[in-house]
Amino acid sequence: MYSNIVVQRQWTRLACLCRSLATLEGQKLPQSGKSSDGISPPPRKPRGPTDILQALAATVGTDPTAAHYKYHDDPYLIPLSNFRKRAYALSAEAGRKAAAWIRDEHADLFTTREWDPPTKMKTPYFNADPKIEAFSPKPIYNDASKVTEEDLKYTIQNALIDDSITIFKLLGGTTSVSEEMKLEFLQLLCFYNEREPDSMEWLEERWFAANIRDKQAATWRVGGLADQIFESMDPKKPEAYCAMIQGMAKYFQAERAHALTQEAIEKGIPLSTAVFNALLGCVGFLREGTTLRIEALRSILVQMNEQGIAPNDETLSSCLRSLSAWGGGKILQQMALQIVAEFRQVGIQPGLAAYYYLLCVFCKERGPRFDILSTIINELEQRENLEAKEPADTNFFITAMGVCSDHLQNITMAERLHALLMKGDNYKLVGDAYKESIYYRHYITVACRHAPFEKTLELLDTLVPNVYVPEPSVMEEIIKTLEVGGAGDRLAQAWSQLVVFGHGKRAKLVEKLLEAMCNTYHGQDEEVKSKMRAAAADMLSFGQVPPEEQEAKNIRSPVQKLSATAICNIIEMCSDTKDKADPHWKNIEEALDRLRREEAAGVPERPQAIADVAKKAASVGLPGVAAAAVTYLAECGFEEAMTASVQVLGTMLNRPEQEVQTLLTQEHSTLVGNLHPAALAVAEAYNLAKTGAPVIQDSERTSSSSDSDSDSSSDDE
Repeated sequence: MYSNIVVQRQWTRLACLCRSLATLEGQKLPQSGKSSDGISPPPRKPRGPTDILQALAATVGTDPTAAHYKYHDDPYLIPLSNFRKRAYALSAEAGRKAAAWIRDEHADLFTTREWDPPTKMKTPYFNADPKIEAFSPKPIYNDASKVTEEDLKYTIQNALIDDSITIFKLLGGTTSVSEEMKLEFLQLLCFYNEREPDSMEWLEERWFAANIRDKQAATWRVGGLADQIFESMDPKKPEAYCAMIQGMAKYFQAERAHALTQEAIEKGIPLSTAVFNALLGCVGFLREGTTLRIEALRSILVQMNEQGIAPNDETLSSCLRSLSAWGGGKILQQMALQIVAEFRQVGIQPGLAAYYYLLCVFCKERGPRFDILSTIINELEQRENLEAKEPADTNFFITAMGVCSDHLQNITMAERLHALLMKGDNYKLVGDAYKESIYYRHYITVACRHAPFEKTLELLDTLVPNVYVPEPSVMEEIIKTLEVGGAGDRLAQAWSQLVVFGHGKRAKLVEKLLEAMCNTYHGQDEEVKSKMRAAAADMLSFGQVPPEEQEAKNIRSPVQKLSATAICNIIEMCSDTKDKADPHWKNIEEALDRLRREEAAGVPERPQAIADVAKKAASVGLPGVAAAAVTYLAECGFEEAMTASVQVLGTMLNRPEQEVQTLLTQEHSTLVGNLHPAALAVAEAYNLAKTGAPVIQDSERTSSSSDSDSDSSSDDE
């Protein structure tokens, strides 16, 4: 009974499968031709795996305030400082490196089924279907490996330099390998100069290390394996000559590359355009002086024409790259414009790399101002899209924005350039994360200096902090812009941004922010003033560690050490209150204590502000704070100390200044019993400011007199 049911279910499934296949067959569109009923459906358009996602993304648009896709889309997990962004990206890549290490070190775990029964033979097994070579363990070759030319071909195709050299030697070297395989191996060695290339797998590590510039020095391995293979080839094919010349020129062995080129021309061996492009790129190593180098450049171009070799886009870029490396001056600038004009006559338009080198030639930092960028942007705006053809194409936008910021100082040009970058898919030409950061550094700097205040605020809200985290120099420009615009609310918010961006421990930057807040404080409403006072109080306590914790953690000094002028600004803003119970008076007392203990560098630039704080403290009923402020002024020797002492003491005693002046002329012993300790401290501060010496207490006088008596008695003896 049960077997009949199983058979019926199987037949039912088979019938459903047949109906599904028939339905799918009916839905297929013909590639071409007409159907029997006269209806001609359009031909089927091939679709990629991500075409639907791209169409959906085009309807939504991009969100400039969103974080990068490599970070978690969570406000608590998105890194908001350059250090955290770098650490986040590199830590994620370190995890991938660990997985790759396990794959390479334990390759046997990824090739067989370890869970098969002991009696069953281990069969080859791959974890992915279809098999992905990039995720598969790499083969290991040693001196005992049995290899063939197929293994050598595999290592050449995957750019495994060390493994290919090992296999080449195991096969017998230059005598046992076929000429075709020998040529492919020679091309690989010339391209990488017999060195293992950097892995293209670790993107973040290459991005954050992109600020290291390559040194232009002759690094070609003379007498290496490439030279041996080339000498063993008989006859030498044109491809071998091309590979050797390009390799020598790429690694700046210019003289040997030029000599080998002349040898190939004399033998009638045809050379490619790429060979002459490589020679044009290193022509500066053949001659000394601008005039001789220009003559050598022209001779190579003439030689190309004589050989009947047509130039291309890379030829123009190579010429301009050499000119940009030779410095500046009118001769090089005229030569660059002449080369661009001649290439346009043969139908070759400059690309982004060529425009980048033109900017390097014309727009020097300390040179005269040339507005060549406007002409370049006019030409690029007429193109529908920009395509990357060379690695140097990613240097154009970052260099052009630097020209807008430092050379031209033109915000209109910067906005046009940014609009060109955001057009279509051009944003991929901004380069890696390091170049993107420099691009926005220039953009925000020129906006803060030359753009209207409202546009600058809008730009900051769009880019900071998800797209770009300002560096300390850019934060200084932002603070100056907010100070000029009188944006007190923004300045108070800037302190929280400094903490989030990791700049809260930079004392100079915090001092500039305090100065800007103090200069714009009096023009704000009460709500903004309260925010600014709260920010100033937080600056005072930021990074401070209690003494007991300093001893436990062996911390010798506080993390944050502001100058006396900065602390004076904090005191001035926090004292803007008439409420005796306001907690900001505690901050003022702490700030005065830090000033008296000499925990701040220098002295205040405006001591009158501390004198005003002393008067306010006395008027609201805080004599201790007033006495501490007046005492600090007297200890520093400021002229404002005497006047402030008289005014503060008059407020404490509720007496006019004349009576206070008379009171201060009395003996100190008389004042001790009649004045409050705080008022007595103010009187002592007045005496210190007047005489320059502290008041001697009666007990000290008695002890000193007794000491003198004992000294005299001893002398008499």
